[in-house]
Amino acid sequence: MSTVPDGTIEVSGSAGETVIVRAQGAPPADGLAAALATATAGAPTVLVDLSGVDHFTTEAVAALIPYLQGAGPRVIVTASAAVEGKLARLGLAGIVAPAAKSVT
Repeated sequence: MSTVPDGTIEVSGSAGETVIVRAQGAPPADGLAAALATATAGAPTVLVDLSGVDHFTTEAVAALIPYLQGAGPRVIVTASAAVEGKLARLGLAGIVAPAAKSVT
């Protein structure tokens, strides 16, 4: 069960600096895609903090992948055990920043 029933997604920072996308609970894929589109517009680095996510759908993974593979800002992902498990099952464990569990 999600600690944040519908999930929340926040974007902080502005163009020209590191932007943080922080999700909690069970973030909807369309909300994550919109947040990533906003965050990557002009930022040199985007930190995607998924350490508070307890349910991550395959659709949310699909929303994240283009930002990791495309040209554009550097995208760093930190993740909860639930997200790491989902990514590992999909063969994508390597996209999570090593030894980074949370962003404060």
